[in-house]
Amino acid sequence: MNKKMMTKVVCGALMATSLASCATSKQSVTLADLQGEWDIIELQGHAVVPAQSQPFPYIGFGADGQVHGNAGCNRITGSVDPKAKPGTIDLSQLGSTMMMCPNMEVEREVFAALASVTRYRYLSTNQMALCGKGKKPIVVLQRRK
Repeated sequence: MNKKMMTKVVCGALMATSLASCATSKQSVTLADLQGEWDIIELQGHAVVPAQSQPFPYIGFGADGQVHGNAGCNRITGSVDPKAKPGTIDLSQLGSTMMMCPNMEVEREVFAALASVTRYRYLSTNQMALCGKGKKPIVVLQRRK
């Protein structure tokens, strides 16, 4: 990812954080709203910066509840309940490949954050907040282009 793109991602994440709250929203979202692939741009209020030569983490959701992606080193795999109440999601049982990379910090942060997600909501047309028990997003996602 080049420096210009990284700056855009960081600025977008900071803007989303300043506007974001995971409090109940009048706008109901469903698993269909999550379909597709999303870059993981923020974890616990901090912009994600992948280690040199490692991919940017992302997560993808299928209509059937299948989950895939990359946590920065290893591939993410698993599923969610496609019949869950709209706006709720359990990502605590995701699996991954078991490769070792030179820097596993982002990988550990991604899986720790995803494990505590219980709900989701829109931040904007192209951004989604994954939330836990608190009001602030645990993970901020931006739709991949």
